[in-house]
Amino acid sequence: MSSAPPRRPSTGGHERRERRRGTVLGIPLPLLIVALVIAALLGIQLSGSLELSTASRSHGASTSLDSISGGKNSTGVPVITEATLGTEVQRLIDTGTIQPMTSFDAAQCLKQQGIAESILIMEEVAWGSDETPSWLLVHGPMDRETLRANGGVVSATVVLPTCGTTGQDASPQDVRLWSGDVMIGSL
Repeated sequence: MSSAPPRRPSTGGHERRERRRGTVLGIPLPLLIVALVIAALLGIQLSGSLELSTASRSHGASTSLDSISGGKNSTGVPVITEATLGTEVQRLIDTGTIQPMTSFDAAQCLKQQGIAESILIMEEVAWGSDETPSWLLVHGPMDRETLRANGGVVSATVVLPTCGTTGQDASPQDVRLWSGDVMIGSL
């Protein structure tokens, strides 16, 4: 009778266990550590880039907001753009100041523009980066006190000072620089 040869412990199984300890989901541990370090460095770099890009944007926005609060040209007329128009209309509604019409006929201008609403408030302004002399007309179906109390939507039209003058051959589009609606908050 021959007996079975004695079993020797397999070194192959022991080596496999040690190799498996050095891997995570089949990826060698040193390679995984290098990948995590690269990902962390990339994340830091991207976060720094994002911070720089948003810092420059917020700086640009603060410049335009600063210019609306003290944004007057050399003649003392507020300089407004499409981006600052809403803030200026809100300020006009809140303060309630009305400029005298002087030589500008706002009612005739609105009629020429085909607008049947009444004027709530108006202001002489300089429009855009080239500071074109113009008038900001705020008009709507409600009165100013109701608008101040409840807020709502009003229409705003920016026109050249020649709007509404008699004997002018220009079309309404030639004297209109901007027209649209503005949302106003309540006090």
